[in-house]
Amino acid sequence: MRYVYRACGYETGRCDMSRVEDKDLGLNRIIRTLNKDLDGVVVKVGVQAKDKAVRRGKGGSIRNTDQPLAVIAAVHEFGLDDMPQRSFLRSAYDENLPMIDKMIQRVANGAVFGLGTNAALNKLGNVVQGMVQRKIVDGPFVPNSPATIKRKKSSKPLIDTGHLRQSIRYVIEKGGSEAYHRPTL
Repeated sequence: MRYVYRACGYETGRCDMSRVEDKDLGLNRIIRTLNKDLDGVVVKVGVQAKDKAVRRGKGGSIRNTDQPLAVIAAVHEFGLDDMPQRSFLRSAYDENLPMIDKMIQRVANGAVFGLGTNAALNKLGNVVQGMVQRKIVDGPFVPNSPATIKRKKSSKPLIDTGHLRQSIRYVIEKGGSEAYHRPTL
């Protein structure tokens, strides 16, 4: 790009034409690449639809069920009838929003400075996944009912087998395709 500026000297009253040239050293290419790579990309963190719940059997054994874990997670997240809301997804997001916003900015910066968009998005997914898992462990949540404490032999809400916490993972979606990532334990 070329720009022509008219510069007038205040003291001399003379006006000269100056030529300034703006050379693109690759920034426009990087911006186009970022826009293409990140357009329509969503990082989703939570319980994925294909996961099944587990239940503690007699004697403490853990067995699989056919019930989708996402349904159980939704009941805990939003509450149901006499079961109180114990939000672990929304509250983890809300409590960490400033940090998440900074991480999103780092995704763009990382892509610009050589980390690459996929690596930066995976890093973002891992960090937010960890935030949600910490929220499940640390709470605070409405206490369990006495009947639940007796059945679980624990007063810790959302923690029985650890399956819910371990099932939290992130998915990077772009244009309908999904890339699943297992949690790192």
